Amino acid sequence: MTDSTAASISPPDIRWGDVRMATSGRLARALTAEDLRLMARRRLPRPIFDYVDGGGENEFTLGRNSAAFDRIGFRPRTVADIAGRSQSTAYFGRASAAPFAIGPMGGLGLLCPDADIVLARVAARAGIPFVLATGASASIERVAEAAPDGRRWFQLYVFSDADLNRRLLQRAASAGFEALVVTTDTQIAPKRLRDLRNGFAMPMRLTPRNIVDFAARPGWLWRIGRKSGTGLMGNLAAEIGGTPTAAETFDFFRAGRSRSVGWEDLKPIRDVWRGPMLLKGIVTAEEAVLAAELGVDGIVVSNHGGRNLDGTMATIEALPQVVAAVGDRLTVFLDSGIRRGSDVVKALALGAKGTLIGRPIAFALAAAGEAGVEHVLAMLHDEVDRVHGLLGCPRLDRIDPSFLWRDDRPARP
Repeated sequence: MTDSTAASISPPDIRWGDVRMATSGRLARALTAEDLRLMARRRLPRPIFDYVDGGGENEFTLGRNSAAFDRIGFRPRTVADIAGRSQSTAYFGRASAAPFAIGPMGGLGLLCPDADIVLARVAARAGIPFVLATGASASIERVAEAAPDGRRWFQLYVFSDADLNRRLLQRAASAGFEALVVTTDTQIAPKRLRDLRNGFAMPMRLTPRNIVDFAARPGWLWRIGRKSGTGLMGNLAAEIGGTPTAAETFDFFRAGRSRSVGWEDLKPIRDVWRGPMLLKGIVTAEEAVLAAELGVDGIVVSNHGGRNLDGTMATIEALPQVVAAVGDRLTVFLDSGIRRGSDVVKALALGAKGTLIGRPIAFALAAAGEAGVEHVLAMLHDEVDRVHGLLGCPRLDRIDPSFLWRDDRPARP
């Protein structure tokens, strides 16, 4: 068999634990995260798609996040024993079947009914962590009930009311959530031009401006529009009491969020939460050192997927300085801009212990619900396996910068 013939044959069934990549039907044609993005664009009304796909202001950072990965290439070892490859790793003393987790995302109920329940179930079957957002449509308790055996982490936006913060953490701990991820980069509402031009707002309201866009997607209206509680923030509904509307929960969220979070505001949270705690949004060595001094267990190098402050460096550009500063003291994760398994491997080679996946998961949800999420996770797992095998590195914990080369010209979107 020639090399070209072998390369044209795909495995008949890509399976990873109880999660498999579709090999027939519409999903089988989705061979990349970009394919799933295009499928989602065809299924979603434009304001909803742009809400997921878009970034802050001119979207410079959004584009740079991905472009910066493309400036990094590989230096493979072609004579190597790569039998017995494994992606298994461990975070905070517990095994994870892959070096990535499902990152926190709010508003997913606009993409798929019971989206957070779907993600928790698929992550549990895959053996990877799932991070539930403060603004998720499903509550802490519902997710724990749906995926009792899963690795569940909770993401917190800091509220001005310290008692509210404490209650949310107590609920998460009581429900068996093992780690806390505190987001530090969203104290001020960002300016997202696509949302403003589309008249998009949370919770969703029909207006003359967007009604045509929604009417053009009757399938979405049937799946989502008729779903009771779409847009509801389940975690906050329980704090309000009674049966609040989606608008009431969002108003509670917006009014209660702290607009200024300093290190002194994080210390009480560290004192209350007894499990592993990570700060998400750190992109500089200076803040990484302060995080270590606070006593957290990890950080997520993140610029919120380019959705907030525009004009920042890409996270993969920020990662090496953060790892150099605290990599021996903290577990460092990376998110923002990851679209392929090769991106995951590049992050690991530069010192990250794992990655959080965002938009590819959201697009998979919109494209095909639970089957779509299984598909994209199996795809990423397969891509990571291929890359670290072709690199000649049988164990991902042995990959380092010597497997990479850099094009040092400035990355441009």
